[in-house]
Amino acid sequence: MIVINFLDGDKIEIHQDTLLVGINNLPKTDKPNENMFYLQKEYIGNLQGDLEKKGSALATSDERLGIGGFLLSHDMFSIGDDSDKTMYFTSAIKSISVI
Repeated sequence: MIVINFLDGDKIEIHQDTLLVGINNLPKTDKPNENMFYLQKEYIGNLQGDLEKKGSALATSDERLGIGGFLLSHDMFSIGDDSDKTMYFTSAIKSISVI
């Protein structure tokens, strides 16, 4: 199991079936009638690879590497894909560890 440790002391446990959603900020556009600010889901998956045909992109021999790469590749993330799930800024992460 991986634990994501935040700067404020909060922690999130990541299990094999924990659904991670990577979210990135898209650049502002100058085109009329388009959203000026927009977040986009870039990745949805878990360590088990339930949603990926070729296996999990998160699953590495050292789980810290897969999760760390995921976190470094996104501006924000959520645990789960529902509209009521909290979105966390990856800049608020202090470390990741194995338990």
